[in-house]
Amino acid sequence: MADVRKDFTRTAQDLSRVAQDAAYVAIGLGVVGFNKAQVARRELIEQIEKQRLTAAGPMADVFSQVTDVRAQVARAWAEFDKTLGQLIERADATFEPVAEMLPAQAQAVVKQARETRDQLRGFIAEQLAA
Repeated sequence: MADVRKDFTRTAQDLSRVAQDAAYVAIGLGVVGFNKAQVARRELIEQIEKQRLTAAGPMADVFSQVTDVRAQVARAWAEFDKTLGQLIERADATFEPVAEMLPAQAQAVVKQARETRDQLRGFIAEQLAA
């Protein structure tokens, strides 16, 4: 009987390590991808601003349209984020009992993943508002 408990404990620890590694990789890839998108966005904004400063006539209309599109994207994000927030609340409520049964290390990984998710949502909202 002791061997079964020992094997179960070892398996749980292995699963915890795998889950932790997977979470770190997923978070890392998400952060790298988001950073690349931010760099591209900033470069595009710089190019648009340079063009806007020298624009007249039809180009001025284009820049006005770009401004309108940015506002629409920000509104769409706010709406999407509201729906995403509701989905996250439901998922958290559903999986909370399962997370509580995980070993302490896995619970820490789940908590860190949730915090990172919330920080990323806030960061995206800030960038779209800018």
